[in-house]
Amino acid sequence: MGYKHGTYQTETSSDISLPIVLDYGHFIVGTAPMNKVKKENRRVNEIVRLGTYKEAIQYFGDTYDLDFSISQAIKVFFELYKVAPLYVVNILDLEKHKTVKKTQNDLSLTNGKVVIPNHKLITDTLVVKENATSQVISDAVTMWTDEGLEIYAKPSNGTKIDIEYEEIDLSKVTKAQALGGYDISTMKRTGLELLDEVYLKYSELPAFIDIPDFSSDSEVAAIMQTKAKNINGNMFEAVALINAPIDKPYDQIPKWKDDNNINGNDQIVLYGTLGLAGKKYIQSIQYAALSLSVDNENGGVPSQTPSNYSYKCDSLYWKNSSGNLEEIILDKEQQANLLNKNGVVTAINFKGWRCWGSETALNPMATDPKDKFIYTRRMFKYIGNELVISYFDKVDKKFSKKLAETVTKSMNIRLNAIVARNDLLSASATLSSEDNDPINVMNGDITWVIKLGVIPGMKSATFKKKYDVDALTEFAKSLGK
Repeated sequence: MGYKHGTYQTETSSDISLPIVLDYGHFIVGTAPMNKVKKENRRVNEIVRLGTYKEAIQYFGDTYDLDFSISQAIKVFFELYKVAPLYVVNILDLEKHKTVKKTQNDLSLTNGKVVIPNHKLITDTLVVKENATSQVISDAVTMWTDEGLEIYAKPSNGTKIDIEYEEIDLSKVTKAQALGGYDISTMKRTGLELLDEVYLKYSELPAFIDIPDFSSDSEVAAIMQTKAKNINGNMFEAVALINAPIDKPYDQIPKWKDDNNINGNDQIVLYGTLGLAGKKYIQSIQYAALSLSVDNENGGVPSQTPSNYSYKCDSLYWKNSSGNLEEIILDKEQQANLLNKNGVVTAINFKGWRCWGSETALNPMATDPKDKFIYTRRMFKYIGNELVISYFDKVDKKFSKKLAETVTKSMNIRLNAIVARNDLLSASATLSSEDNDPINVMNGDITWVIKLGVIPGMKSATFKKKYDVDALTEFAKSLGK
């Protein structure tokens, strides 16, 4: 210590550590109409955070064609529910997922314009020619509208044109591309593997993992379940959204779950395609948006189930044996509740369309209370994710008695605050006497027990009626007076 002569001041660290409260969004791997995006803005197999509708349109195009799952997500999150953010991975590559060259001839211009009712046409490949001479019209102008592609042209001879083009072929997008991987040579992630970059890039976490085009596949569902428990090397956790196949009637879904081994406590299975004003929506996307909307009403804490909250829909569909979407209305008691008790969420129309069901995919075999309900799983992850990042800076510090007390005290202050907000019944953090044996302590492996009393949702309410004999007895007695 250097020589001192005078008065001085300094600072020391506090006896508590403030929590790092995380923000959550929705992670989706899907397809976007990259044919409508400027070349410099096109993103393929990159994670992009979308916080505004303007950003969404800039990087992933408009929402006119809902065959594209990312277009659905943009419309649902930014137009229907007004929630954000989205963490988007587009896997559609215009160089890979396209048709061979196509032609259309004898297209008549009206006031110099013709509309091609096709939102998948790749304008980079479009060639406009004069019908009479096959001469290329180099100054033709195009514009996207809700009807399709408008072409403005001035042929030197006549009022007809011919066009050549390629278009997006969504059937060429594969589940392997959606799952992605890690390329050792380029050290780049693709597809679902980009999940690990969400926190690294944005210091936020996904509440849900969604691959809406392929999640009904058993392999995809299994890998999503694994990833949900192992984000950034087992640091963080989320929940996987699984869309049940819509080409099966509702009563076949429980067997489909069993046959495909979709029975994880971190999987949410959803049945039925949602409809609104003639447009069709994959249910997992609306479920995620609704859940985050309910979370926002609750201060960002996922203690409230979205079940019995309103979906943005006016119909529910399945795909019949003819391959056509057919509208269905599930009876709450006999049909929707059958799905619920077998771990499937759906939609019902009871004085308005509602999300219906809070059970995880592990049901009906969930015997541990922490695995039975979706809100319980999400609360465990919410608390766990926050603790993991809040105390990461304590790793490799000397584990003195003071550090043990500081960490324990800090955790309990935070947990008590969550209880005070009515988001938990009870919560506490204590050093584990069972796990912290001399060997583990000498190795620096310290364990705390975090007890969480999750507030149960009122899944049912029964009103038991009873005849009041005493009241009638007193009444009878009064008659003789």
